[in-house]
Amino acid sequence: MGKYPFGEYATRYMESMRGVYADETWKTRMRRYKRMERKVIELKEKKMISTMSPKSMTVEDVRAYVLYCKDRVGQSDLVHEVNALKKLLQFANNSAVDICFNNYPGLKPVFKGNRRKESMDDDVYQLILERSREKDPLDFNMIRAYTLVLMCINTGARNKEIRLAEVKDLDTVTWTFDIVHVKGEDSYGLPRQVPVHPDVRPILDNYLLLRKKWMVDNNSDSPALFPSIYSDDGFLSGNSLRRIKRMVEDDIGVRFDLRQCRRTFGQRILDKDIDIETVSVLMGHASTKTTEGFYSRRRLDRAMETVRGTWNE
Repeated sequence: MGKYPFGEYATRYMESMRGVYADETWKTRMRRYKRMERKVIELKEKKMISTMSPKSMTVEDVRAYVLYCKDRVGQSDLVHEVNALKKLLQFANNSAVDICFNNYPGLKPVFKGNRRKESMDDDVYQLILERSREKDPLDFNMIRAYTLVLMCINTGARNKEIRLAEVKDLDTVTWTFDIVHVKGEDSYGLPRQVPVHPDVRPILDNYLLLRKKWMVDNNSDSPALFPSIYSDDGFLSGNSLRRIKRMVEDDIGVRFDLRQCRRTFGQRILDKDIDIETVSVLMGHASTKTTEGFYSRRRLDRAMETVRGTWNE
C-alpha cells in the first residue's frame, strides 16, 4: 500500500462494485469515500487515529472517526458515512466497526427524521402550469425549462431517467413515456411505461417543434429528449439539468428540487384515489413500502372522506 491506503482500498472496493450500483449511485459513493479519506488523513495528522489503512483500523480508530464526524455532518450523512466505513472495512476483512458499536452501543448513529419528504403544494403546481402557458411559444430556453419540470412532475421520472430520455421514448399518439434508463438498470431496475398527463401535452408539443429547429441550428444529431451541445454524448449533465430547472424557480419565485417533482407525481395520482400498488408500479418501486415510506401516502383528509363515504347516514 502507498502513502494513502484508505483511498487505495476505497478505489479497489468501488471497482469491485462496478456494475452492481447504477452509474450515478457509484459516482455518489465514490465521492463520499473521497470526502471520508480527507477526514481520515486529518485525523492521522492530528494523531487521533493509529492508521489510515482500513485493514488495520482498530475499534478505537473507528470510535475516534465517528466522534470526529458527529459535530461536522448531519445525522443522516453520519449514518451513510458509518455504513460506508463498515463496508470498506469488511472488504478489508476488518470487523472493527461492528465491534466498536458492540462496545459502545450509544455511539451508533440512527437517523430518526421523517424519511418521507413533502411533495409540492397544489398552489405551486398550478403556478408552474399557469406560467408555462404564458411563456413566449418561440422562447426555446423557457419552454424547455417548463417542459422539463412538468414532465418530471407528471411522469415521476428521476433526474437520471429524464436526463437520459430519448425522443423515441415518447409517443405523442398514445401519450405514453417509456422510462428506459431506470435506477439500477444494470442490476435490479426494470424499464417502465407511464402515461403522459394532459397538463403537459400542449407545452410538450410546442417544445418538440422548437427542439427540431434547435437541432438544425446547432447541427446536432443527439437522440436526447433534452439534448446538449456541450457533452460528448449529446445528453445533459446533472448540473445542467438543475440549471435549467432553476430558470422555472427564478420565474415563479419558489424553490424546489427535482426529487420533489417526483414525490409530487406520486402524491397527485394517489390523491385521485388510485391504489397504492398502481402508484408504486408507476414510480418504479419494487415495494409499496418504499412508496409510502419515502414518497407518497394517503392524505388524512382524503382518508376521512373515503371512510365517511362508506357510512349510511
